[in-house]
Amino acid sequence: MKKQRTLSLAKSLLFSLFISAAIFNSPSSLAQQPLITPEMEVHDLFGMEGREFRPGIFGRAVGMATVRLSRIEISEGTSTPDHNHADEEIVLLLEGSIKAFMGDKEFIVKPGELITIPAYVQHRYIALEDSVTLEAFGPGRDLK
Repeated sequence: MKKQRTLSLAKSLLFSLFISAAIFNSPSSLAQQPLITPEMEVHDLFGMEGREFRPGIFGRAVGMATVRLSRIEISEGTSTPDHNHADEEIVLLLEGSIKAFMGDKEFIVKPGELITIPAYVQHRYIALEDSVTLEAFGPGRDLK
């Protein structure tokens, strides 16, 4: 039993020495790297320049490493394509009225209501009148 404790202690000591040597003797060691302090930023999602993603769909987005928030304006009669993606999505209708389709289900969505879309679920929506949504995605998906 004493031999096992001694061996375990020796392994721990060697591991600690190895890690210390790697950190303090490496040209790219953590000891030589400047610390990065994340900072909060303020963005004007309603005032920033946006772009037309497809005819009748105009958007603005702010993305980070793990989440993105978009403001989407969709003209009456315009439909998003039928699609799915690896990201979960939440769509909050701010103005107008849309009809959302998921599989064989249809939902009429009014201002203040949310659509929650799990990853890989086939979906689309059509604007029943000029509409504005806020859409949250993870993990920071880019709108291209």
